[in-house]
Amino acid sequence: MRPHFSLPGVAALALLAALAGPVGAIAAPAGAPVVISQIYPGGGNARAVFRRDYVELHNRGTATVSLAGWTLQYAPPRSDKWQALALAGSIGPGRYRLLKLAPGNGGGADLPQADGDGALALGAAAGKLALVADLNPLHCRDGCAGMPGVIDFIGYGAASASEGATAPAPGKAAALLRRDGGCADSGDNRADFDTGTPLPRSSASAARVCDAAVAAPAASAPNYAAPADAGRAARIHDIQGRAHVSPFAGQRVRGVTGIVTALRDKGFFLQDPQPDGDPLTSEGIHVFTDATPEVEIGDALRVDALVREYRPGNADENLSVTELVEPRITVVEHNRPLPAPVLIGAAGSRPPTRAAWAAPAGDVEAERQLDPARNGIDFYEQFEGMRLAIADAVAVGPSTRRNDVVLLPDGGAWAGPRSARGGIIATADDVNPERIQVTGGGARLPHLDVGDRLAEVIGVLDYARGDYRLLATALGAVTRGGLAPETARRQRDDELAVASFNVENLSPLDPPDKFDRLAHQIVRNLQSPDLLGLMEIQDDSGPAHDRKVTSERTFVMLEDAIRRAGGPAYRHRAIDPVDGADGGQPGGNIRQGLLFNPARVSFVDRAGGGATAAVRLTRIDGQIALSSSPGRIAPTDPAFAGSRKPLAGEFVFHGQKLFVIANHFNSKGGDKPLFGRIQPPEQASRAHRGRQALVVADFVKQLLAANAEARVIVLGDLNDYEWSPPLATLKAAGLADLVETLAPAERYTYVFEGNSQVLDHILVSRALAAGAEYDVVHVTAEFADQTSDHDPEVARLLLPARR
Repeated sequence: MRPHFSLPGVAALALLAALAGPVGAIAAPAGAPVVISQIYPGGGNARAVFRRDYVELHNRGTATVSLAGWTLQYAPPRSDKWQALALAGSIGPGRYRLLKLAPGNGGGADLPQADGDGALALGAAAGKLALVADLNPLHCRDGCAGMPGVIDFIGYGAASASEGATAPAPGKAAALLRRDGGCADSGDNRADFDTGTPLPRSSASAARVCDAAVAAPAASAPNYAAPADAGRAARIHDIQGRAHVSPFAGQRVRGVTGIVTALRDKGFFLQDPQPDGDPLTSEGIHVFTDATPEVEIGDALRVDALVREYRPGNADENLSVTELVEPRITVVEHNRPLPAPVLIGAAGSRPPTRAAWAAPAGDVEAERQLDPARNGIDFYEQFEGMRLAIADAVAVGPSTRRNDVVLLPDGGAWAGPRSARGGIIATADDVNPERIQVTGGGARLPHLDVGDRLAEVIGVLDYARGDYRLLATALGAVTRGGLAPETARRQRDDELAVASFNVENLSPLDPPDKFDRLAHQIVRNLQSPDLLGLMEIQDDSGPAHDRKVTSERTFVMLEDAIRRAGGPAYRHRAIDPVDGADGGQPGGNIRQGLLFNPARVSFVDRAGGGATAAVRLTRIDGQIALSSSPGRIAPTDPAFAGSRKPLAGEFVFHGQKLFVIANHFNSKGGDKPLFGRIQPPEQASRAHRGRQALVVADFVKQLLAANAEARVIVLGDLNDYEWSPPLATLKAAGLADLVETLAPAERYTYVFEGNSQVLDHILVSRALAAGAEYDVVHVTAEFADQTSDHDPEVARLLLPARR
């Protein structure tokens, strides 16, 4: 059997130290009752509890001790270079003193009120700390504990010096805590300190006079208790419990048994092969090692550790993941068979098919018990960290750049509503919790398009980036669905073909292949529309931060590619933005553009448009007209701060005037995840889009008030659904959303996390709605190899020539 590689238990070390006698043990100096009682060196690191490092002092005695002229000193683990922090004031009998030290660069909470502040930066895994009764920095690498003036000395981790044996390495998420509330002082760091949840105490905390109790100075003062010397015996299902948050959170546990089922860079998953029979308690858990784990899949382990609820990315909107940290691991046996995976699907355990959360609104983690029959979130939580399997898995979204993919079990037989091409449609009251996000977890996923199938996927269930994710460890055979790009019908002579296409950060820095493929899609799949509204045209230097805002080269490269593909000699109109003012990829200065075929439609050029110049309505020869064409609608309105400004242009087709407004509303960035902690998830970005819709709607109302038969087209990436309030605002202004003329199974322009949904729209006024024919042309959003993440849309508007 391979020996265990972790630090042995504190009790065992204390016994060994006692048997070995006093060799290497250095007693605390006589008459100096103040000790370093707590060390937290992980401030601000990944998974940090607090933003800053801290050290806590404790007066073990019965008399007040002055700290004037004392220093707290620190040196790296094997260095003789010491930094000193001068102390002041005094510390009463049994009292604590909290010293706030250097901050890290990451997350964590603010410390409670501290008694001192300094810039010492402690090593998270190892270091040396000395409490010294003078102001002179130490000059020692080894043997420091016995030097004159040293009141207390702690070496932790791989430090070159300590009192007795070094204290264990606390890591990034734990603190070193002197046992017995700060009273233990055997002269052996290893025997005196445990690692555990950081519990900073200050002068306001309850006192602990060793062998005597002293009341706290105020009833409101915090009273932090040190953890028990030994952890509680527990099984994984005990730790996971029947709710989202572990009943053991913040406690040490011992004797946790299980088999390693999957490995991570800094941890592994452990599953108990002997379940308790309670479907609400998971049998799997993540063990965080903070380094490459020294175990193998199939190892049977016994683990002592601290139970922690970790919120991925330290993002408050994410659910927490129950995990074991600071583990002490014993390998019991190798090559054990893995626990059988739970089958997700009709023949096994079947998730809800409508709601991620059907319970009352609020904090998911406040619920005392999971309800997997109603809540998609709870369904997956009951399997957190466990092996799962899905059979006949069909892709409902393409593989992403991260090589994630979203699948449905059983070929999607019981899932819905399904799209006409094999995806799954998100609706106002159905977020499709039956979707399962899958990512590589030892097995490399192939690139999949919507409709492709995997005979089987086996993996371990994790939670990250706002959703549960199956880390695939084994895959079955791939069957391709053969999904093909669509082609629109060509417009007739009396039809104006108007398209909208988000070309995803198009710039001259893109490879020629992207321009050629976009050109092919415009010419062949869209059948060369007469007019296109384009979103995400970048400036001529792409994302470079060079203050360049012109986009002439970007447009010309696309127009040249279209001609090479056999298309018309399109021309373009656009307005360059103010540098950095319109959001999108930093440096890219994305904007909307209008592309048109001059052989079919005429653009009315009227000077006066500019980045900050607002287009107005005027009258020319008695007819309503734009004051500038092209022009920007309300570019300085706060609704469009940091976002793209609507671009308006005047066109003439068959002698009839049209007003076209190309839009790219504020993105959904910053909205809370569907499977997040607070339900229903907040959509803060929608209010921003709502204000933008009000501005555009007001402009349309003015147009229609001046001429009820005005031909108005509002198109673009509106970043919201057909049932959303921003779209309702536009429709209330007198516009019809043409996507609603499609059957529900055909309504989608975008696929996000496997949900097919509408983000792009073409809306028209009453004068254009009659006889309009609309189509979303699915050429890119459902495919792993994409030119854009949005599908284009096209409307054919009946406009016979005037006689």
